Amino acid sequence: MNTDDPPTGRTAPARTAIGRAHGRHRVFLIVTCAALVLAAIGDEAPGYDGPGPFIDLAFAVTVALVRWRFAPLVIAAMTAFFLFGGLAAGGFAHRLIQPDRALDFTAGWLQMLGFAAAVVFAVASTVHARRPSR
Repeated sequence: MNTDDPPTGRTAPARTAIGRAHGRHRVFLIVTCAALVLAAIGDEAPGYDGPGPFIDLAFAVTVALVRWRFAPLVIAAMTAFFLFGGLAAGGFAHRLIQPDRALDFTAGWLQMLGFAAAVVFAVASTVHARRPSR
């Protein structure tokens, strides 16, 4: 096949949620994934303390791959629980108000802001998702 030939117009359908999304919906899905990756970086930066970064990355992969319209809402709910849990835990919340420990302070805020952004953009992506045609 010559690479200079025009495309035939037939392409395989996209298999991922981001591949099938268009316009604002796609942007919101991508930004949700980026926010979850930043939350994972913020969780891992001060040192390994549990499976949190892996769970955050699993959420990002789920948002990117699962084609169900309401998958981002499930992820938003789970992320909101992490946000609430982090703020309710005394040890973690204390990191957010100690700027003298720069790495812990910055990583904590990166994680919390990543979670908050993920919730907002996941909800926005669900609102802007196209309904499947019947």
